[in-house]
Amino acid sequence: MALVGLFILYPIAQAIYSSFFTKSLLAPSEAEFVGLANYVEIWADPDIHQVLWNTFVWVTVGSLAAIVLGFLMGWLLDEKLPYTSVASAIVLIPWVLPRVVGASIWQFMFGGSQGIVNELLVQMGVIDEYIVMLGANQYSLWPPIIGMVWRLAPLFALLTLTSLQGIDEHLYEAARMDGATPWEQFRYITIPMMKYNLAIGFLLMLIYNVRNFSMVWVMTKGGPGVSSSTLPVMIYRAAFIDFEVGFASALSVLLFVVLLVFSYYYIKFYDKVRGDM
Repeated sequence: MALVGLFILYPIAQAIYSSFFTKSLLAPSEAEFVGLANYVEIWADPDIHQVLWNTFVWVTVGSLAAIVLGFLMGWLLDEKLPYTSVASAIVLIPWVLPRVVGASIWQFMFGGSQGIVNELLVQMGVIDEYIVMLGANQYSLWPPIIGMVWRLAPLFALLTLTSLQGIDEHLYEAARMDGATPWEQFRYITIPMMKYNLAIGFLLMLIYNVRNFSMVWVMTKGGPGVSSSTLPVMIYRAAFIDFEVGFASALSVLLFVVLLVFSYYYIKFYDKVRGDM
């Protein structure tokens, strides 16, 4: 309880407390109590709506894409194909790489005139000329999403692989003897036996993506403008670039509320899954 209080409860309480003050990181002793003014400023900020939408797209699209791709990768690894052990090690490389290194690789790949992605698209005839994807408002959020899916899909692939390997093969044998098709085996055996692990993986994806900072910051710095900014990036800018600790604390409380909502629905889903097992 002492460790929980020191490392979890105290920082949360301190962030909530600081959100009621106008405080500069350069002069923390000159804090001034302003009540709910920081929260009013958040909703009056014309950029906050774009940032919240970016965060929603970042979390939903990124998580779902990583889950689908990871599930397919895990399923293929479970098919006992040649060199599966080597493929498993290769698949995990994006996850074990340091986050900044992975983000830097994708920043280079999506670069303007030197980027591999632009060169491939031009050679394939998809585009006629290079597009500065990281510097264009309409494209800037998608390269970090692709990089994040590349990083997280291997984690879900490993979770899928271990889940599939934990299913008793006799269940499939009995189903085949009863005339079950591959789709029926997948629907009535594979998915029900994996749903607990899939629920855990889905929660991990959501939590990781909501608080993910490095991929966006390294690739775009949240720009141009706020076209690729998410809540963690906006919090970092407010605290360590603009030095507005009070405003950053209010944004942190908002992020905390978002995580609480995710956790609430996850716990309900988790209880339902446990009740069905």
